[in-house]
Amino acid sequence: MSNYKRIYLDGYSYFITMVTQGRNPILIDNITLLRDSFKRSKQRYDYQLNAIVILPDHIHMILTPKNPEEYSKIITHIKRSFVYGLDTSFKEKAKLHLSTSSYQRKLSGIWQKRFYEHTIRDEKDWLEKIHYIQHNAVKHAYVDTWEAWEYSSFTKNP
Repeated sequence: MSNYKRIYLDGYSYFITMVTQGRNPILIDNITLLRDSFKRSKQRYDYQLNAIVILPDHIHMILTPKNPEEYSKIITHIKRSFVYGLDTSFKEKAKLHLSTSSYQRKLSGIWQKRFYEHTIRDEKDWLEKIHYIQHNAVKHAYVDTWEAWEYSSFTKNP
């Protein structure tokens, strides 16, 4: 196992990617639960969600935590809250596909164990990540224009 070290810097924003285990397309089907998971995390942690796009099997977002040491905890809280709200039989089926070591470590089988993060360094970097998030649903051919994707902070939800 690698000794991966995350960077925690005051005043910085982070580009985050969270992916479901095996790229299972469950997020849109459970969008209300996912939104509730974010709401619960906002009740516990102080952060700005600057941009987000939710696709069936992954999420890209930019978040700016008040306390930089908490962004890993924010992601963990969102993931756990989402798993907790899923149907018990769904969770049990997900565990069937885990390796022995993952099962012994009590992983859920819903999310990939880790998440990707990138510390945004400057305005150019910020704009590149915003553009990436905004156009991600088009990149994956879910829609023809970014305005048509309703699971994004760039479109208005009813």
